[in-house]
Amino acid sequence: MMETSSSNEYHPITIIKNSLPSQSQKSSSIKLAISKDERLEYLNIPKGLIELLKINDFTIEKILEYGPSKIAEILVIDNYVAQIIFNETNNKKY
Repeated sequence: MMETSSSNEYHPITIIKNSLPSQSQKSSSIKLAISKDERLEYLNIPKGLIELLKINDFTIEKILEYGPSKIAEILVIDNYVAQIIFNETNNKKY
């Protein structure tokens, strides 16, 4: 009879990248970091939602323009959560 390992064991995978990014990749990543709307950090919402907004290139203006329904659709989140994001952004004075 063969021994089997428990199906609940966790085995992490480490990925090592051997190449350095080219100069064009460096400047584009710097540009992306600069283009993020820093005002999102001041919203009274969980950091995970702030990161989700940043990853999807949201700005304060886009949040107010899109409204809760479109925010929910783009981020694939519940309308209730999108409403919280919209309300919090709308209540801030920028």
